[in-house]
Amino acid sequence: MADLGTNPCGFKEAVTIEAQRIFDSCSDRDCLEDLEVSFADFESNRLVNEASYAKARSAEVTSVYFSTEPIPFNKGFYSVDITYTFSLEIDLSSSAAAPSTTVTGTATFTKKVILYGSDGGTKYFTSNENGVISQNGCCYNNPPKATLAVADPIVLGIRLVGIPQATCCQDPSCQETVVSPARRVIYVTLGVFSIVSLARTVPVMVPAYDYVVPNKECVSTTESPCELFEKINFPSSEFFPRSLEDISSSCQQS
Repeated sequence: MADLGTNPCGFKEAVTIEAQRIFDSCSDRDCLEDLEVSFADFESNRLVNEASYAKARSAEVTSVYFSTEPIPFNKGFYSVDITYTFSLEIDLSSSAAAPSTTVTGTATFTKKVILYGSDGGTKYFTSNENGVISQNGCCYNNPPKATLAVADPIVLGIRLVGIPQATCCQDPSCQETVVSPARRVIYVTLGVFSIVSLARTVPVMVPAYDYVVPNKECVSTTESPCELFEKINFPSSEFFPRSLEDISSSCQQS
């Protein structure tokens, strides 16, 4: 690390960099009630139809799709549509005490937030790694970039619902009908914590101290696996779980 004391001002020079400046952000806690879980394969759907008991094992966000559009007559503000895709592992069985089978399903949810992203009347070009202007490198009016930070969802509830057989008419005279067989559907309620931000690339002047050179040397070990294992501390905490009092005291200290 460079010696910052060589300059009375504490830095070497002022330099200009391109950075993503966050113009607006919001935090949210969403309770997503009764999302229908869909299953891609025939076997999973068969198991759902034959099950009488369902229990959620885990849930995670696998992908997020953004759609950012300017709001008319409100310059600088943008509507951000966010579509979550959740992956859920669910245990199915004939009863709570019977052996279970785990299936994987998906659920989706779309929400809308309105944030301030400032305005840019210029065209913003970027090049790819080869130094050639990219076909998708032109962003008209320099729209802001939406980002999302999301924690793993919390499964708040799960329901296994039976849908009875239904007969639907295909034409007004009801001469052609379609029969939907009876089936079972799984609905989940998820709790999601998230932070949504709108940012755009701007030139920023920052103080530069010096180029950073790591002080730590790279060391390649030639030890045997057993010698390396001997240096690992014994994981006492894994054998003695913390009590509620220990958790409360650590939270107060932090």
